[in-house]
Amino acid sequence: MNFMRLGHILILSFSSYPSPSRQGRLLGNLISALSPRFEADILTIRESELGYIEKFRKHRLLRVPVGGTYMQKVESFQRAISRQLDGDEYDIIHFRSPWEGLTLAQNLQVLDAKFIYEPSLTLPLDSPEELAKSFIKLDRMSMEMADLILVPSLHQVGLLCADPVLAPKVRHIPAGIDVNLFDFEQTAGLSELDVIWVDNFNDMPSTQIVFDGLARLKETRPQLTIGLVGPITTAFANDMVGLIARQGLSENVKFFGVQEEEDLPLLISRGRVALVGPRGPGQGALPREDCLNLLEYMACRTAVVAPRLPYVTEVTSEGELARLYQPDNAIDLSKALMYQLNNPEKARDMAELAYETVREEYTAAQSRRRIVDVYADMLAPLLSEDSVVSGARGGRKRDSTITWQGQRTSSTGVGSPVPVNSPIEDGFHAGDMDTASLNFEDLKFEASGVLLGTSIEDEPTNPTHPSN
Repeated sequence: MNFMRLGHILILSFSSYPSPSRQGRLLGNLISALSPRFEADILTIRESELGYIEKFRKHRLLRVPVGGTYMQKVESFQRAISRQLDGDEYDIIHFRSPWEGLTLAQNLQVLDAKFIYEPSLTLPLDSPEELAKSFIKLDRMSMEMADLILVPSLHQVGLLCADPVLAPKVRHIPAGIDVNLFDFEQTAGLSELDVIWVDNFNDMPSTQIVFDGLARLKETRPQLTIGLVGPITTAFANDMVGLIARQGLSENVKFFGVQEEEDLPLLISRGRVALVGPRGPGQGALPREDCLNLLEYMACRTAVVAPRLPYVTEVTSEGELARLYQPDNAIDLSKALMYQLNNPEKARDMAELAYETVREEYTAAQSRRRIVDVYADMLAPLLSEDSVVSGARGGRKRDSTITWQGQRTSSTGVGSPVPVNSPIEDGFHAGDMDTASLNFEDLKFEASGVLLGTSIEDEPTNPTHPSN
């Protein structure tokens, strides 16, 4: 079957999907945003239990097996990108790290695509200095090469708009939370936790600050209970357990490990206070900023303590929605936790206001709409009637006659002139339909470019169908 595609999209992400990690959830929001209107090939790295190729909604997930050192994994992924670019052509390529940007730059002369750069992924914390310099240089190159740059924070917008070359490319798309999933939960009958901390635990300096602060807090609250939620590598876990023991917190800390998204709200709701760790922005020419766990806490109506960092300050309205602390100061952290625990009514009022703010300004639905707007604007020239009829897309050669079997339609199309896998048994099987040869001038397309029919939505196509 030969489909004509307009708006064919390639998404490149040096991360795993599906995954409970932050990057996995952010990528999931992007995929969900595109699903009703567009088709995409999504190239990610493969974890051991995941398949190599998977059909997900309208998209095709292509997972690349990688192994060895960090840079060996990067190089394996880059080779897979090159193979994918050789095998298909795309109208939009959306990439999320400079490693992908480098491969695109190397193939730039043969690509007829628009580039969307989402500078989200960063380096491992223990990366050597030379690697960090290379990453930052490629990050800058990726932003200059991109047609659009998507960032979640106004602080990042300000940094980019100070550069006259980058300013016209910047689009602000705040992170969003699925408020149907993340909501406060009934916790009756479950033990309460004084402090809940959801994070990826891999940064010893930040972890040291947190447990220094918690040790000070325990001096006034000996029965302090602390819940840690998130992935911890074996090597880091050993160091972390040793740190907890040295701080005298072994009886106070409970580990809950990695949790699925649907299980996080209940755990967060069990906390009297939710903690955002003091880790600063990730490396890059544009510092990486992330507030996903902060927004999840707010959506679960749990009082928050968070570091005074640019993106956090922005989301919390200068500290109106959370108690802020200096990120490098354990004493300030302990005071912020103490304030929330000792002032439950004020903490509840703050949490209630944060809860309402998330539902007004930071929902996943709002983020998805903004993403769709970006793609629709970029694809508008491709999908205009003049460019379809004339084939005026530079560099593309499209056949004027398309062979099509009428089994595909979608919510974005005009409908098919022949039955499309009808759920009503009427003796007419879509699999028995003949292949039709249609002239280009008579065709219409859905947003993803899959061929649709030309008739109105409800035109009867089978005289024996019950609807007639």
